[in-house]
Amino acid sequence: MSKNWMNSLSLSQRLYLPLVFFVVALFLVFQTLGSYKYIESEKQNLVNRINILATGIGTNLTAAIQFDDPLTANEILSAFCADPMITSVSVMRDAKTVFAKYQNQKQPPVMPTESEKAVAERKGHIFSHNHLFMVVPVVFEEEELARLKVVVSLAALEEIKTSQLEVSMYLLAVLVLLSFFVIHRLRHWMISPIRQLNDAMINVIHFNQTDTIKQTSDAKDEINALIDCFNTMIVKLNQRESKIKHTISQLENEKAFADDVISTVQHALVVVDRNGRIILANESCASLFPYSVPAMKSRNFCKVINPIEFEAFEQKLQLVLEGRAQFNHELIKAEGVKGTSIYQVVSQPLPHKQQILFALEDVTEKSQAERQQQLAAKIFENSNEAILLLDNCGHIEMVNRAFCRLIGLKRANVIGKYYRSVLTETDSLPMKKEILMALSLHQQWQGECAIYNQQRKVSIPLQLKVSQIIDSETRDSQIVVLASDISSVKEAQRLAHIAQHDTLTHLPNREFLHRYLIEKLSMPRLETMAVLFIDLDGFKFVNDSYGHEIGDQVLQIVAKKLMMSVRQNDIVTRLAGDEFVAVLNPVKTRESILNIGNRIINNISQPINIKGHMIHVGASIGCYYIESNDVTGIDSVLHCADMAMYQSKMQGKGRITEFNQLKNEELV
Repeated sequence: MSKNWMNSLSLSQRLYLPLVFFVVALFLVFQTLGSYKYIESEKQNLVNRINILATGIGTNLTAAIQFDDPLTANEILSAFCADPMITSVSVMRDAKTVFAKYQNQKQPPVMPTESEKAVAERKGHIFSHNHLFMVVPVVFEEEELARLKVVVSLAALEEIKTSQLEVSMYLLAVLVLLSFFVIHRLRHWMISPIRQLNDAMINVIHFNQTDTIKQTSDAKDEINALIDCFNTMIVKLNQRESKIKHTISQLENEKAFADDVISTVQHALVVVDRNGRIILANESCASLFPYSVPAMKSRNFCKVINPIEFEAFEQKLQLVLEGRAQFNHELIKAEGVKGTSIYQVVSQPLPHKQQILFALEDVTEKSQAERQQQLAAKIFENSNEAILLLDNCGHIEMVNRAFCRLIGLKRANVIGKYYRSVLTETDSLPMKKEILMALSLHQQWQGECAIYNQQRKVSIPLQLKVSQIIDSETRDSQIVVLASDISSVKEAQRLAHIAQHDTLTHLPNREFLHRYLIEKLSMPRLETMAVLFIDLDGFKFVNDSYGHEIGDQVLQIVAKKLMMSVRQNDIVTRLAGDEFVAVLNPVKTRESILNIGNRIINNISQPINIKGHMIHVGASIGCYYIESNDVTGIDSVLHCADMAMYQSKMQGKGRITEFNQLKNEELV
């Protein structure tokens, strides 16, 4: 509304109002700041004056206070009558006892509020609306004897404020009068000539009056120069008006033809007569055909286009020239400037000229893009990989047939749904955070998850590839999900796990151990490995006494103890029966291996409680060190470790025997 109000003002009002506003605002700002500083200065002077007076009288009070003579103190306090602004003075020896007091009989007694007392005690003084409250200590030899609580009237300050306001009003009146004088001169120098020029322009625009303006002064300023330019413009307008009237008749004859041409498509435009010869062509034709615009005139339209199917196009063109058919956005393949091109042709008859207007557009790139889009759509639909397209809010925009087969739902039941309602088993919170973080950093993520097929009622493992596509112009984003069914891979991994792991203890078996050692021994290595051959002591007695069911449970518990006894990078395997092999890699010192072996023996020798039976088994261990340059075969390694284990049994069981000594010991 303020903008409309400003637009409705005249030029003079727009000039006067800011001037008056600026003068008044500037005066108020400076006058307010000056008055404020003056009043603050007067307040500070008052505080200093009262403080000096109170300090001097307080010095005279020290003797009366020390001798506890209130009468003398009252006489001394009467000196405050020299300043009529002082209302009352109280001498306080403590917080509540008034030792002596002075009261101005012409001023009514005034008591400060509790908050004012607190501020005065802390800062030494405080100004209220009508009074100044001060606290001045009475000090003798750096010891505070009492405090003077002084109340001062501010009536004199109020009189100063009133006088300041009166002076300000007089100055404001003078400034307003000066402003009106300046405005009057501006109206005479600027506003009146501009208004005269504006009225003349309105007459030219609305009433077609081309009279010149008479200047009211001989000044050579910009306003008079503008009036001279206007008068010159009027003279030239009168001269041109006669020329315009002469050419209007010619323009009217060509207007109908120009309107027909302009109303057609804004591409290559060609006008052809009934015989197929080109009459007119625009500049855009030179970019389509291997001829300049002048060279195209009088040539045969069909030969200029040079269509690949020449005869078919020529027959259709003849029908168009005869008025029996029209080209309606038809696509024509032709040999153009850039090789084979595709033109989209539209024809428009010009009856009053007995001619045909053709509009041609090169749509080669557009057609190729459409074909590529169709090809991409076929690839999308027929892909063996399930493809899912989400918008930036998580709603499903597109899916292919493979995705519908994967989840067991029809396309109509998926499009537009929020992804959580479809991908029920993939919406775990940790995975969702991981995907969102990867997309924000790298715009892509890949990993494994599971999806629930609602038709087959099964969970299908998937390999997912998630990518974020961001439009460089609109910054809108979409998410593309590629999913591959890895059920067969997971099944193969499961079977491989079963083939290489013991079904009872779930430890790796003999085949896994052989593969592991083959891989480690065939690779160049700088560190030593230790192979521990572990055989249980007393396990046959457990099987014979308690049965194979309890014996199997003992083996399962022993397997867990072995896993807890070795390091994270080491492996524990079960060869057969009660025989186990641990591969410790890497080996830093002989002492660390012996510690692990003793830990294994101690953990296994702990009693095992199964169904109320306290079962005791032990372990004998044989150790073989595989040095970095050792080329011993796997069977020989296991045989050597086995021989060392038998030595442990022969020496009394429950111990570890080394087949060979570690050559290069290194302290960690």
